Amino acid sequence: MPDNDWDLYAGHRAHVTDAIVKSASGAAGRLCILGAGRCNDVDLERLLRTFSEIHLVDIDKAALTHAVARQDPATRARVHLHVPLDLSGLTEKRLKKWQRSPPSLEDVEAVAMSTIESIAAALPGPFDVVVSACVLTQMSFGLREMLGDQHPMLGPIRLSLMVTHLSTMFELTAVGGTPLFVSDLVSSNFYPLEELPHERNLLDVMSDIVETGAYYFAANPNLIRELLRRDELFCDRVTEPELLDPWLWTGPFDRIYLVYAFRFQRYA
Repeated sequence: MPDNDWDLYAGHRAHVTDAIVKSASGAAGRLCILGAGRCNDVDLERLLRTFSEIHLVDIDKAALTHAVARQDPATRARVHLHVPLDLSGLTEKRLKKWQRSPPSLEDVEAVAMSTIESIAAALPGPFDVVVSACVLTQMSFGLREMLGDQHPMLGPIRLSLMVTHLSTMFELTAVGGTPLFVSDLVSSNFYPLEELPHERNLLDVMSDIVETGAYYFAANPNLIRELLRRDELFCDRVTEPELLDPWLWTGPFDRIYLVYAFRFQRYA
């Protein structure tokens, strides 16, 4: 994306940065941002007033290099890059193989476990706050594009991707720390966000989007809640996710996006 996207992201960046700052507790800690990309949606300089160091994770080395290059030297000294790091485990080679020969559930689960372990080993965790920066939907879009809507294992693989990502966030978070899941729920291509009245209540809008099924699959907040409640990794180890106030922003391609965030705490 061109450099002028920094201005395009201003409102969204303010919301995300606020949510991250408010997720910190106590003394200055360590922050990890998964899917950081060009960092258009976070204000690194402001975050470093709260956190002692920031770790940025992405598969795109050029994007992260660009993001850090535009920072001042003092900021760059406290920002650590981890690239290229694949957060999905679903490489192009693997997906092409699964196109030809659909995997078993055991195959899918094995990839998920290997991915969680490899990411945890590659990063210097645990961290006090771990943020998923609207990256899960991007990974899900890529998966669907590679396999196609008619692939017999698309559903189980997408669900595994969601569990893998949430598990990665959990494993990277210190006990007492906070995972913050930020996601675009839908764009105006699929729901008439541009027609909302000025006095609209975005929580009500979000509920309607979920009720009508207009959301991106991997962003389904009800499914995220259910996974956190029922998966044995999270059960009795995280608090009930707190839904932050959703927001709208006009992003790339002149689309309006509705974005929400879940904040929860790891206590065991």
